[in-house]
Order: sequence, then C-alpha cells, then structure tokens
Amino acid sequence: MSTVTVSPRDLEAVFFDIGGTLVGPNVALLGTWLRAAGIDCVDDRVSLVEPFARRAHALRRQSVLGTPAIRGLYLEEVIRHVWGDRPGDPVLLQSAVDKVLATAMAAGHAAVPVWNQVLPGVREGLATLRRRGLRLVAVSDGSAEAVLVATGLREWFEAVVDSHHVGFSKPDPRLFDAARAVLGVQARNVAHVGDLYETDILGAHAAGIGAILIDACGFWPEALCPSVDSFEAAIAILTDA
Repeated sequence: MSTVTVSPRDLEAVFFDIGGTLVGPNVALLGTWLRAAGIDCVDDRVSLVEPFARRAHALRRQSVLGTPAIRGLYLEEVIRHVWGDRPGDPVLLQSAVDKVLATAMAAGHAAVPVWNQVLPGVREGLATLRRRGLRLVAVSDGSAEAVLVATGLREWFEAVVDSHHVGFSKPDPRLFDAARAVLGVQARNVAHVGDLYETDILGAHAAGIGAILIDACGFWPEALCPSVDSFEAAIAILTDA
C-alpha cells in the first residue's frame, strides 16, 4: 500500500489514538494486580515488555472481536510476555488472566485506572495545535471518553469517536470516516497520530488520511509514513516546526 502524505498547510483537523499515544499504562498498578494473581514480576519487567504486549494485542484483536476473549486479551499478552520463554499452558494462562481481571474489576473498571499516565509532551502538544486553530478528535477503541476525562485530557478534544459506539474498530477505515463525518472535513485535510502501524496507520491510509507513527521501540523501520520516537516529534511534523 502506498503512503498517504501529511501536509501541515492543508490541515484542518488532527485525529489521535489514545492508549500508547496520549497516555501510557500505570505500570506500578498493573504490576500490583499481576502479583496479586500470583504472577512473579517486578515493575521494571512489566514496563519493558508492555509495548511488545500491546503490539501483540493489536495484531490478535481482530480475530477475537465480538467474542468473550476480547475482554482479557491485553492482560493475556502482558502475562505471556512477562513469562517470556516459559512454556505456554493455556489453562494456567487463562487462570492468571481471570485472577487479574477479578482484581482489576474489584478496584473499578480496568481500562481507566491502568491507562492513566499522560505521556511526555502531550498537554503541551495539544495546546500548540489548538492555538493554531486545528480541530482535535480522539479516535480509539473502548473506554475512550472515560480515559480522557480521568486523565484531564478531554477538554482538548472537540469530539471522541469510540469504536464501541460506532461499531467499527481499527483498522477499519469506516471508524476514521465516522470521525471525519463528525467534523465535516475531507480526508486530505486530516492527519492521524497513533502508535500501532497495523491498526492506526494502515487504517488511516485506507481512509485516505495521512498518518504519523510514534514508534519509540523501532518496531516498524520500513513504515510507509512519517515515523517518530516521541509525541513532541509528531507535533513538530504537524506544525512544520
């Protein structure tokens, strides 16, 4: 698939993924839940493997959409990566996922307390785009509104387009089309910023939207889009700084 370019002078709006782009996971809390479920781990290990688990989750997500497995898929990948080379035992893995989910749900909805760390440069970057008159929309999968409210980021966004409400998930281009429809803008006047190539970038490109990939771990060296290692660098591209 050929790339779709991002032209700052044509921009009217910017779409943003949430998890991994605007906010990161609370590793200390996630580690606490894992240990409560009997999983031996230290927070540094959880922090190290979490980006790999998030990528694996994105790759598997489409295959389990609409099934009960989707509920614990992210935690399953975190646990799998924490265990590393440990032989896979599906029964043991499912038991661990169930225990972590039970601990998380006892403390409130899992997505909100875990995804509550605003990433460096996010508030400043969003403020810069708003000062330039750009319209901002969050385009994400599940609990999007709640996460933005909990982290104090909701005020920066004109709208939140959540796949759970729209009925389409990334990389389905209809999710991006729905976000455009909210603003009434053309694809050529929008850019999308996300951290997962297969979902964020390919989904945006399929909708005719240029995209910027935040790839801090260097997962996609041959990405067909601008690729940066930080939120600040993405903002620099959007503002032609």
